[in-house]
Amino acid sequence: MNEFESRWVAISNAGHSAGRFRVYPDHVLNFYVQYSLGGFREVVIEVLGCDLPAFPHPAFRNIDLSIVPIEGGLRIGLTLLDEDLARNFSVMCYDLAQRSNVTNSVEAAAAIFLRALDNWAELFQRRSHEGPTREQVLGFIGELLLVEGLLSDSSVTPNVLIQGWRGPDGDARDLGLNGTRVEAKAQRSTGATKLRISSLAQLDDRGDRVFVVLMRLSPSETGRSLAEIIEALRHRLDGQPLASLEFDRKIVLSGIAIDSELAQETYSLDDRLVYAVAGGFPRLVPGNVPAGVTAAQYEISGPPLDAFRTTWDLLVGAIDG
Repeated sequence: MNEFESRWVAISNAGHSAGRFRVYPDHVLNFYVQYSLGGFREVVIEVLGCDLPAFPHPAFRNIDLSIVPIEGGLRIGLTLLDEDLARNFSVMCYDLAQRSNVTNSVEAAAAIFLRALDNWAELFQRRSHEGPTREQVLGFIGELLLVEGLLSDSSVTPNVLIQGWRGPDGDARDLGLNGTRVEAKAQRSTGATKLRISSLAQLDDRGDRVFVVLMRLSPSETGRSLAEIIEALRHRLDGQPLASLEFDRKIVLSGIAIDSELAQETYSLDDRLVYAVAGGFPRLVPGNVPAGVTAAQYEISGPPLDAFRTTWDLLVGAIDG
């Protein structure tokens, strides 16, 4: 449990009468945990000592947002109205505190906090209206199988490895460590082997070694679901509190609800193919497309791709540095 969750659990019997308790006392913003008069989980953030410009209030579902001026600053309140979202709410609060804890400037921390709050509002809205597609679930399974494999075979500590997993944060790379970037892909085994590349930046090495790992999956009653893989990784990270907190944060940030029907579908891993993006690799990057081309999505397949097959052990050695 993160500090928000553990504090709410500790005062749950007393509810609102327990009062409010500050978490992250060294943070330049003042974070407080309490229960509302109605018995709902509530976090209060007080921004003191700076004048914030007017900003639009993000719209949440099932979270009540209040922003009121107080002497010397501003008070922001977030009240959870749906107990089923308790875990996601505590992860959101943890993420807001962590992201804004990178500066000693109240004004800068507040700006980071507000941008992150907007991101979370968009995430909650997207999850409530859209739900994941099967392709999104398969892609996320591919990322998790990459993380699971490296936890087993590399010498990198779990905390460093989970920090290096960047996909859920919207990074151009899925995983990056020790000057090595890895892109995880997943596809059904019944289809032709190919890599779907989503942007010009995805295979741009920028001085790093780049690998692509393709997980070929098939539906199977004896396989594992996305939800099962996530729980297996959570169990694997028991006893690693920093890695566990970061893992949970990224699961929520992925926007994929693990209780959805698609997250319960089971797949077997039929093959794990590794490609080294070296000189001559068939790719589009900003440096080799015509002037004016600023975005592209494309597929790579056939002998030109097969020529760059390499081994899992070589990738692990690069990750280990």
